[in-house]
Order: sequence, then C-alpha cells, then structure tokens
Amino acid sequence: MARKFSLHIWVSLLLAFGLAAGGCAQQSGPAAPPGGAPPAQGSAPKGGEFRINMSTEPDTIDPNRANFTTSILVASQVFEGLLTYDKDLKLVPGVTREVPSVANGGISSDGKTYTFKLRSGLKWSDGKPLTAKDFVFTIKRSLDPKLAAPYANTLYDIQGAEAYNTALGTKDARKEASDAQLAALREAVAVTAPDDGTLMVKLANPRPSFLQLMALWVAWPVREDIVTQFGEKWTEPPNYIGNGAFVLARWAHNERLEFTPNPNYHGQKPNLDKLVFLMISDANQAYLAYVNGELEATAVPDANTKLVMADTSLANQTVRYNELVIFGFEFNAKSPPFDSAKVRHAFAMGVDRNALIEKVAQGVGKVAYSPVPPGMPGHDASVGKEFDFNPAKAKQLLAEAGYSDPTKLPKITFSFTDTSSNRIRAEFFQGQMKQNLGVEVTLDPLDSRTYQQRFNAGQFQMVYGGWGADYPDPDNFVPELFKTGSGNNHTNYSNPQVDVQAKACQSETDEAKRLAACAQAQKLVVGDQPWVFLFYRERFWLLKPSIKGFQVTAKDQLPGNRFYNQLYVQK
Repeated sequence: MARKFSLHIWVSLLLAFGLAAGGCAQQSGPAAPPGGAPPAQGSAPKGGEFRINMSTEPDTIDPNRANFTTSILVASQVFEGLLTYDKDLKLVPGVTREVPSVANGGISSDGKTYTFKLRSGLKWSDGKPLTAKDFVFTIKRSLDPKLAAPYANTLYDIQGAEAYNTALGTKDARKEASDAQLAALREAVAVTAPDDGTLMVKLANPRPSFLQLMALWVAWPVREDIVTQFGEKWTEPPNYIGNGAFVLARWAHNERLEFTPNPNYHGQKPNLDKLVFLMISDANQAYLAYVNGELEATAVPDANTKLVMADTSLANQTVRYNELVIFGFEFNAKSPPFDSAKVRHAFAMGVDRNALIEKVAQGVGKVAYSPVPPGMPGHDASVGKEFDFNPAKAKQLLAEAGYSDPTKLPKITFSFTDTSSNRIRAEFFQGQMKQNLGVEVTLDPLDSRTYQQRFNAGQFQMVYGGWGADYPDPDNFVPELFKTGSGNNHTNYSNPQVDVQAKACQSETDEAKRLAACAQAQKLVVGDQPWVFLFYRERFWLLKPSIKGFQVTAKDQLPGNRFYNQLYVQK
C-alpha cells in the first residue's frame, strides 16, 4: 500500500477467500507456482543466491515510517512482528507463542485488553535479547508526532494513542505542546510490558481487526539504543539491526540491496547464502537480465506477455496470480480543476479501461470500478459501473463544470514513478484524455524517492498510484484511504458521510452491520471519485526452474517475499 501497494506503487489477491469474524482470513491460495511446496526444515540444499528485481529505490526502510511497497518489502526481510501470515493469509504467531484469543486468555471478554506472550530466547540479529519492552518502544515511536509516521492512525484504537499522535496538530492546523506534555501523553499510551515476555495493549473501544493491525510493520520491533545512537543513519548497514530471517548486508543506493541469513532468527533459517533485490526501473532491461541469467525472477513486460504465454518452453517458469491490489489515477481534491466532482467524473468516464487491460497490459489484470478487489469481503462488481467509458457523457460533465471548451481547463500535470511500465500507462492516459475529451495532459515522470516524498506531502495535482491490502479486510481500504485525516488519505478528500460509515466499518462489533457499513462507505467514495479506479493487478512473472520452495500470497510486495527464507537452489 501500501502497503500500505500501501500506498503502494508499481512494485506493490486472490479470486476467492472468506473472512472469519474478527478479520482473520480463511482462503485458498493461488495456483501452485513453479518450485512446489517447501521441503521440511533442514532438508533443503544449502547455499546459492536468489536475485529479483524490485524496480525502484525505497524512500525509507524504517518500519515505523514505511508506507510504500518497496519500503515494506525490504523491512519484511529483516524484521518480524508479534503476528504474521501463513500462505493462506491466516494470522499465525510471529514472535508470540500463540495468536491471542478470548479462549486462551489473550483477549479480554470485553475485547479491550490484548495480552501477547512472547517466545522464550528471542534475540536480535546482533545477539542481544529481544523483549516485550522493544515492542512498547516501537509502538510509541510510531505514534510520536515528531516522527509523522503515515501509518500511526492504524494504532488509534489504543488508549491514549490518538491524543499523543495528534498533540502537534496537522500540517494545516498546527498545535503547540511542550516536551513535558508530549512525554506525559506518551506515557499515557496504554502499551506496557509487565515482564520481558509479556506485552499488554489496552484499547479505548473494541476493534474487530486489531490483531491484523498488530501484524503490520508499524508494530514491528525497532531497538531504541540503535535509533538513539545512529539517528537517521540507523537504517544503513551494519546499523540496521532486526529480528527477521535475514540481515541487510549491503545497500548500494539506487542499485541493489543484499541480504544474508540471520543466525539468531528463531524460525526457519534461510537456505540461501544471499538474497538480492535489484533496482532496474526498465522492465525490458530486467527481462533481458533474466534471460541472460542475471536474475532468478522477473516481471514479464507488457510487450512480451503474449509471446511468453504462447511459448510452451516457458510453461514451467510462469508465475501468474491475482492480488488484493487496486491501481488508478488519484486526484488532489483541493487542486483545481479536481476540486470539482463533475470534472473527476468526466475523467473517469474518459478512460477506456478495457483497452488499458487488453491493449496495454496484454490481457493481464482485471477492469476495476471500485477500490475493494475481488476475493475481499465487500467486493461488489456492480459498484462504479456508472463511470464506465462514455466520452459523450464525460464531455457533458465537463461542460456542466464550466469547461465546455476543454482548453480552458487549468494545466493538468500527471505525476508517476518513472518506470517503463508506468510510463506506458501514463502515455495511454495522456492519449485517452486528448482523444476522448480534448484535454491536454502534461506528464511528470519522477524518480521513486521524489515521487514518494511529494505524494506523502500531498504535493501533486494528479498521480498514478495503487493500494495493496495490508491485511485481508475491507476496513483496510475505504477507511484507510478515504476517511478524513487518515494517514494514507493523500488526496485531501473529505466527506462527513463517508467518515461516519468508515468509523462503523472499523469499530462495529456486529459483523453483518460492520460489513454493511464498509459497503456503504465504498459506494459513497465511488460516487465522489477521488480516484479513477482502473484495474485490479495480476502478477505475471518468470521464475528459474532451479528455484524451489517458492510460495506466493495475494498480498506479497514481490512474488513470494513472505517466504524467501524457505527458498533453495536445486543444483
């Protein structure tokens, strides 16, 4: 998102899965990719290297600050939270002994107190003990108003969390607070460690999906002494100390990241000698690197899709599956002309989504009209169909908005991360607006770091972006992206009616009523079109036959990244 995919960009699920009460996914996974199921621990051959293209440089790899796919991807190799997900996107223990429940005493009967019991003998990658106090620090650090973490609002259900995080106000309405006042507010956040092996969290009100939130990177452990000693440089190796399966050994900026096994990881130790993420922004260059044996996995470029599909010799290398990811064009709702809903509606109707899928993406992906993807509770294929391709209606709406002459529109600047795939889509959109509406669009290609910084700051008029599920529940979509003041609402969109339904979507304990609120919130958002919802992403990759133990899920940042510790190379 992306994750929050995030908000999650080019490198940010499944067609069918159900959701149990409380937000825990029960799903059937994608078709098994090449590589097959992982072997029993300790039985796979050791050694070898796995190289995969992540396309762009992350803007940060600090878990507390992360909100883009690339950031979360890197941090996920080095850190592990209280809870994590299995291949079916079911919550499972991470560093905890078990998933808290009312039955095992981990959740109080009123749903407001959560107790996490940590495994014994946990260590950081440098060998120092990991304790519950480390989780107290990371949660409160994520809420620190001076850090301005984009995912801080996901923790607002905790007693005292919102008061602490908003103590300095917002960029539009600043507040004053002394260091003493901030310290008192920090102390009041109801996250404590009664002992080294126990973390207790108290909520202001029940939150059905709270366990899902505690699996997010915003709650992954970050060590206080490391952050204090190295400051902004703590994310540079060798300072980047974590508790996950890998250690970040090298970061050649804008080129590659190299990981080696963490000998102190409590779980399955990696079979690989080295894991490498390359930053090749041109999809065609990455594909050529795969052909030349310089990558073990790569995305198939749009231009090569049909050729690869037709090549039977590549059948045992194809990895293809659907994701819980939505992509589209995002408007700054405060920037003219997109402060007009009619203009936003016109742009939505001026794009031929089917042509985008069939002609640009070569049949990979599925047309979208609303944010919640297929396979998620709350997906409704009928929502948003009124914004299907209709140039005549789009021109009428522009006229009603005062632009019967489209050349009188303010200058339209469309920003995007400058990868070859994104550029093709941007040029398609530019052509669609000119051909269908007579609107001139200026393209604004940016390097990934600049894009991410401007996007987070709301410094754009219109962007190409996406959102991938952080966790498999609809309250991760509309409330997270479109509720007023949400940390991942970067479009400056606000609708009080949406806010009411979004709050119920997050907090209603009656599951039927909660899902109904989620559905109503989605309809209201789609009616306002702060995004032009374009397509649900499908992954189409190639994987070398020598790579075994490869498993994908519908919310991976890169295919298989949740289980790279299980990979091995068959000599």
